[in-house]
Amino acid sequence: MWGKLIKGILILALLFYVGGIEGRAEIAGDGALKNLRWSQIYEEPRHGGVVQSVCATEYYIITMENVADDPNVPDIISAYYRGSTDENGNPVTPYTLAKRVQEREWEHCNGMAYNPETNEIYVALYTNTIAENRGCLYVMDPETLDYKRTVKISGDYNILGIDYQEESKQYVIQTNSDGGYSFKILNEDFEVVEDLGEYAHTAKGDNFQDLAVSGDYILNFPLTLGMKIGDFIHMYSMSRREMVASEPLDFGFSGVTEAEPESLCELTPGVFLAVVNVETEDGKSLVRLYETLVPYNMTFEPVKNIAGSEPGKVTVKAPKEKMSKEEAGAEGNIWGSFSKRIKEGVDFSSMLESIKAKLAEKDIQLPAKFVLTFVIMTLAFLLVFLSIYAYVLRVRRERKRREKERKRRRRMALEAVN
Repeated sequence: MWGKLIKGILILALLFYVGGIEGRAEIAGDGALKNLRWSQIYEEPRHGGVVQSVCATEYYIITMENVADDPNVPDIISAYYRGSTDENGNPVTPYTLAKRVQEREWEHCNGMAYNPETNEIYVALYTNTIAENRGCLYVMDPETLDYKRTVKISGDYNILGIDYQEESKQYVIQTNSDGGYSFKILNEDFEVVEDLGEYAHTAKGDNFQDLAVSGDYILNFPLTLGMKIGDFIHMYSMSRREMVASEPLDFGFSGVTEAEPESLCELTPGVFLAVVNVETEDGKSLVRLYETLVPYNMTFEPVKNIAGSEPGKVTVKAPKEKMSKEEAGAEGNIWGSFSKRIKEGVDFSSMLESIKAKLAEKDIQLPAKFVLTFVIMTLAFLLVFLSIYAYVLRVRRERKRREKERKRRRRMALEAVN
């Protein structure tokens, strides 16, 4: 029986690796942005402008500094190493500068989104100092940081921010005031397929920076510079079409006279990176990168057309065989209790939630596949161990039974002789 169960668990792990099960991380509700702790991970001087946007590719964190809203003044694009190796596998120091170009003007370069499927970066311009750029996106090569082409969205408004949703293969944009600051969803061909409405009347501030999309939520920074009300992060629900949270930001500044959060992106599930421009008491103009961990929920679902499990819950049940007394043990025995739990089903969701909560307390992020595989392999190991333990107990009981039988026969033989 236990051999069959272990085999089933190993098959489950194999299904996960070949795509039978998908893991998905989602922000843990409307209150997930409360009391976020931001950690500064990088700082450098600005080059006379304002760093307006940030996005992350597989190997790089890329920022755009708008030097001037002038078509004759080129802007600055910087790429920083995201991890400990570059695209060629060479060791590097994370968050150090990898490359920088200043070759063309990118309008206000107010937002960016990276699409890993096309391997392109899409830049929300916000302004149109060049008339034909109204309502357009610029497309950038993430490896060379060069301009590739222009995509026209509309002639009715300019675009403040943009992000890409890998699950739906869609883009989310926010318009400028001409479009009512509305959020719109674009398909892969950059056609508007849904208008989520206007939200400016519910916002802090009177304008907006770039945005990031995570699951059902759109996150962005409202522009509050000079209003003396502090900085905020907004959360909008796309399904409910409303703003569900507006939380104050605390970057833990010291010696800062002015600050402006400009853009954010999600590095891994629940880990967000923000770019902030600051002016210090000693007269320095700096750009800083801050990182935070947002509480999130992990769910695992079967891929479509693969039957047999309830969404959000992967359950493994043992074959319905009647256990022997030796296997079950006495009532209350640890082995018997574990056997009963297995027969009732092992809920991986609750196990994953417990592990996820403990990791979140320590600000540790692990890939979804690693977490599920760890749980599956740990359970498989436990089953093997308990199977061996049960076998040892059965051997001991059998030895005691044989010893008892041997003594009984010896006693009967002695009684017969007497």
